[in-house]
Amino acid sequence: MRVLGVELPHPFNEFWERFEAEIPVPIELIEAGHSVVFGDQGADLSAPNLPAWTELPGDDLAYHVAHELFHIVQRQRGYPKTVRGRQHPPNSVEARIGADLEEMILHPPLEDLLRGEMGFKNDFIRERMLRGALHGVAGSPVPEYGTPWFTTWAIRYCELQIILSRGEWIQLQEVFTERSSQVARLGEEIMGIMNEVGWGTREQALQSLAGVRDSLGLQVNQIVLVMDPVSGEIF
Repeated sequence: MRVLGVELPHPFNEFWERFEAEIPVPIELIEAGHSVVFGDQGADLSAPNLPAWTELPGDDLAYHVAHELFHIVQRQRGYPKTVRGRQHPPNSVEARIGADLEEMILHPPLEDLLRGEMGFKNDFIRERMLRGALHGVAGSPVPEYGTPWFTTWAIRYCELQIILSRGEWIQLQEVFTERSSQVARLGEEIMGIMNEVGWGTREQALQSLAGVRDSLGLQVNQIVLVMDPVSGEIF
């Protein structure tokens, strides 16, 4: 497949053959880098300029496209979502925490599939992610315990521990722990829930999302609600 004129290297064709039937998006829109796949980074929204992701090296570009497409597969399979209570507006802190939590739950099975099982490489993306996280954690004010920003740091701690390689994570873990041992402890608590429940299936993702949400106390005042798209239940 070619996306915005660039041929995607192996193993993208293998990915496409495996999941094409679960991706209800015309191939023309994928090849055009459309926002129906790439969200606010779609080429139709950045025109006349190309999106920044088009500058990724070939392997990372293939990973990025597969990453966005697999999120569509997850939605088709009914993976859980977070929603906010009606009293919280779309641009609120509460909405942001829910989005961060959902991302943390959906990314591990994606990483296991793309990098673990299928052999995609995203060294450039991970290196950039690590640099940004090191800079952000080291250079930002430490959030006060119990605040939304504190919760966001702990969620990010857990997510990055899963996404980064062992060597990359050790570098970042040291900075996290030095800056706030409380954030590190909460991040490890979240990680413990994730490891105990697992995340490979839709059902595990739903259980992990609800468990982490409750552990963080985000069910209080309907800060974060969990939605099961299959049953339609919101709790």
